[in-house]
Amino acid sequence: MARRGTRLRTAGKALVALALGAGVLWWLLPRTSGVSWSAAAHLIGGIAPHRLAGLTALWACGLLVHSFVLTGALPGLSRRRALTLSLTGSAVSNVAPMGGALGVALNCSMARTWRFRDRSFAAYLVVTNAWDVLAKLALPLVALVGLLAAGGLPTRGLRAGALAASLLLLVLVAAGVTALRSDRVATAVARFVTAAVRRAMPRSGAERGDRLAAALLQTRLRIRGVVSRTWPQLTLGMAGYLTLLAALLWSCLHAAGAPVPVYAVLAGLAVERLLSLTPVTPGGTGLAEAGTAGTLVALGASPLPVVAGVLLYRAFTFVLEIPVGGLWLGLWLLVRARAAGTTGTPPRSALRLPA
Repeated sequence: MARRGTRLRTAGKALVALALGAGVLWWLLPRTSGVSWSAAAHLIGGIAPHRLAGLTALWACGLLVHSFVLTGALPGLSRRRALTLSLTGSAVSNVAPMGGALGVALNCSMARTWRFRDRSFAAYLVVTNAWDVLAKLALPLVALVGLLAAGGLPTRGLRAGALAASLLLLVLVAAGVTALRSDRVATAVARFVTAAVRRAMPRSGAERGDRLAAALLQTRLRIRGVVSRTWPQLTLGMAGYLTLLAALLWSCLHAAGAPVPVYAVLAGLAVERLLSLTPVTPGGTGLAEAGTAGTLVALGASPLPVVAGVLLYRAFTFVLEIPVGGLWLGLWLLVRARAAGTTGTPPRSALRLPA
């Protein structure tokens, strides 16, 4: 009974979060773009079915390429299981603010059923998140270079701001790489963590801080071992994934009748990737769409087809992941239940998620 109540509370929170995201999107996008929902819906509804099929195939290719990042971060992980982690984790994360923790809990339970150790999964989380953050920092840099090369920033002030932003992004990327590679930096971070824990907990902080620092250094060694072997696969996989996301956004915009140049697509994608991290609504719903459309309109595109194209793009990269990931999770649970019935061994719970 208690577990049922926990599941009902979790489902209720998910519904409230989805309603909040939908409300922000419904209110914010027309006010920032000047485009009505009826006009955008009419334009999307007129897109030919074969073009939608092509966009779906492009979205699926992006997921497949991204799975190379996951298999590189967790040696021994198969392609099918990588797709399982990706789709089910995204489905859970997309239905709640700060839903990433729920997705991680689900993926960790899955990894345990596949006999991966928690230490290996912890390294997998750090590696995948590190490459994701580095990609989100590098993408705006690429977009800024494209804008400068194409003359998309006409004034001296805009060019100076773009140059300063580029230098800042380079510094952040370099700092992330250095923290991963340098023993001296890693030791300094561990000492800082130990000191912070001691100040926060004067009585037991010394022992806990030492244990935490040791765990951080041990995890970093495991991460270095993984990255030293698979960094080309991780980097190429992430670069290919971002390239396919840009191709999907460009294709959605063209399907809606917005011929946007490549440098503008990169700028819009960079904004969308960053705003999708906003924890206020699931996946930054509302803010990501408004920010992406606003960026593209500011770079000279027509508002109506841009809004329709951005909504279509987000339908693939955010909305579609929920039912597809939910169905994938249901099939995974069904296969596990049948396997347990065949062997006569009751399956360990894989879905003990936090309330």
